[in-house]
Amino acid sequence: MVPLLLVALLACGGESFVPPQAKPSPGACAASTAGAALAACGGVPAALAEMPPAPSGINTLPESQQAAVVLGLFVFLAAGTLLLVGPIFQFLQQLLPEGWFKNWQKTWPILGAFYIAAGVAHFTAAEAFESIYPPEGTWGFWYLPGSASFHVAWTGVAEIAGGTGLFVGALLLGLAGALQMEVPRLLRQIPALSALGLFALTWVVTPANVYMYTHGAQMVGLTPGDQPIPVEFHLIRGLLQVVLLGILWSYSSAAREEAAEAR
Repeated sequence: MVPLLLVALLACGGESFVPPQAKPSPGACAASTAGAALAACGGVPAALAEMPPAPSGINTLPESQQAAVVLGLFVFLAAGTLLLVGPIFQFLQQLLPEGWFKNWQKTWPILGAFYIAAGVAHFTAAEAFESIYPPEGTWGFWYLPGSASFHVAWTGVAEIAGGTGLFVGALLLGLAGALQMEVPRLLRQIPALSALGLFALTWVVTPANVYMYTHGAQMVGLTPGDQPIPVEFHLIRGLLQVVLLGILWSYSSAAREEAAEAR
């Protein structure tokens, strides 16, 4: 039995014999000129080992701590979104004159145009988006099937479709309302469903933004000077993402209620 166990352990590269404290961390590999070699012995993917320490310093931490940071970032985004769609938006509705908030809310579908432009960029600047797709093994748990080009392509199509449904759909509904035209129930729901889809899609593509923060990944050809983005920018982008998520969720809820009332 013991020889069989030894054979199995050796077949796995003998990694189990390496004490936890002796196993090179991603940061150690990143800081070394022999990053690829360290990656082979430490289990760190070569693509990550060759990256220098990010401005955030997260990729110099052990993978367990990196994973904890990623989890914390998602919790921050979720908590911020809940806070925005709840107390903050309710406070604004009470603060503004009656009807102002709802009228302002009706302008939110313009965000659909932003998603359309972003989706088109997935194809016109595909390399830039592929360069921020997390490689296998990132944070110690990222093992999503499919290539970077595949995920960049399908999310681009989804952004174009969702953005069109939100922006054009809301525009046509507004035009139909102005002309007092009857709109089928299913068509009335398109902007709301599109906003809900974009809300989910924004969460889906968030790991790419997180990867830029934790590993200093750059959008090749789009990032100024192809240099890592400062930490302060990531904080601002995180806050803007909370606003974006809150707007999409709030608009979707309001539009669904309005469509239900129009039956």
